[in-house]
Amino acid sequence: MAGPGGRRPTIVVVGAGISGLAAAWEAADGGADVVLLDADRRAGGKLASTTLAGRRIDTGADAFLVRRPEATAFVQDVGLGSSLVSPATSSALLWTGGRLQRLPEGLVLGVPSDLVALARSQVLSTVGLARAALDLVLPGDPVSPVVDVAVGDLVRRRLGAEVHDRLVDPLLGGINAGDSDTLSLQAGVPQLATALQGHRSLLVGAWLARRRQRRAGPPGPVFASVQGGLGRFADQVTRLLGERGVRVVLGFSAERLEQPERAAGGRAPRAGWRVVTGTGARFAADAVVLAVPPGPAAALLDQHAPTSAARLGGIASSSVAMVCLAYRATDVGNPLDGSGFLVPRRGRRLMTACSWASSKWPDVAAPGMVVLRVSAGRTGESQALALSDDLLVAKLHRELRAALSLTGEPAASHVTRWVDAFPQYAPGHAEVVAAIAHGLPAGLEVAGAAYQGVGIPACIGSGRAAARRALASTRIDL
Repeated sequence: MAGPGGRRPTIVVVGAGISGLAAAWEAADGGADVVLLDADRRAGGKLASTTLAGRRIDTGADAFLVRRPEATAFVQDVGLGSSLVSPATSSALLWTGGRLQRLPEGLVLGVPSDLVALARSQVLSTVGLARAALDLVLPGDPVSPVVDVAVGDLVRRRLGAEVHDRLVDPLLGGINAGDSDTLSLQAGVPQLATALQGHRSLLVGAWLARRRQRRAGPPGPVFASVQGGLGRFADQVTRLLGERGVRVVLGFSAERLEQPERAAGGRAPRAGWRVVTGTGARFAADAVVLAVPPGPAAALLDQHAPTSAARLGGIASSSVAMVCLAYRATDVGNPLDGSGFLVPRRGRRLMTACSWASSKWPDVAAPGMVVLRVSAGRTGESQALALSDDLLVAKLHRELRAALSLTGEPAASHVTRWVDAFPQYAPGHAEVVAAIAHGLPAGLEVAGAAYQGVGIPACIGSGRAAARRALASTRIDL
């Protein structure tokens, strides 16, 4: 593929999280010379892992959705297809009323599809259950694909506060560390929006969606990962990018973008952009993909695309602390027969969720040990980020002691802080994303979790699509 002047185009990708890794891979596939730049000294972003109790454990994302093909395909592209694994269990619980209760069957992202299963679970009070059943007869307009609403408002109006507070908000909060009262239905949970579309009753919409799933055949795994953790996946991509000639530059932050002056006669310069690092190093590029969070992307775009930068600056983000803990199995009183538990916001706990990693992933299980991943922090809750590591571990241990009947202290711990790492999709987010794209000058593209999905498959798709647009822009020699 030839760029301006018949040479190979140069594409600089800023940000080496999974979106940036995917963009660099796609650009290299398209025949470009690629530079991958990141301020961190390790590529992979939130795909990271550590060693705890002699086992590798993810400190960020630990699984991806299988129904979207991008992640599975990328894992196979980098030669790890034989390492794909599924969780040993998907049964989750809820910590409410001072006890762990198993979530009812038939939930569609927290929305119940089976009132009988909901009643048997005893997650709701009698009053809450009766209020949820009113959804079948309450008047209202069907869910529309062209009218975006906040998930929390919709669920409360149709199913009542208990379904929202004990089911929908904890489940969605576990995905994006956000608040369902400010989460876009259409952009934030498109799977739920599709299931409910055209239905006045949320119960009916969820029930029909579940019936379509059953008719499609036996359900396969919902989530997957890679043996050794998703940090291994990111490391493999990084290594192979280097072998394919991609210049991976780590530990250097992109401080600004420059657009070289045109030569006399209006001819375009050899490269349309320069990425300047904090050390003053300059990387010439025919096109640039910004695969960084909204704040840094807005700062880089402010001089060249002020409207897009302003839109990006308006996208809020949440921060999360991920605390991995190992306990002696004899110190855990409760059976860990599930994937973990969620904690409703109204419970006023520091933790938001606890994943039983050694029950969920067979290769994490260590003889005589239990490994847990505990999340703390979400929209409106910043206490976890302000605590020291030791105090954070101590406070979470006290909560776990009550939830799991612990009789001993942690044998090992590891704290990771993901600051402003979870973009929040407010109602109207799709229009914001369209406006950002419309305001970008030629040769600049954006990619990542802030645009069309926060999951790993969506980020991979975003990075690859941005790289294809960047490649297309280099075919025009002005």
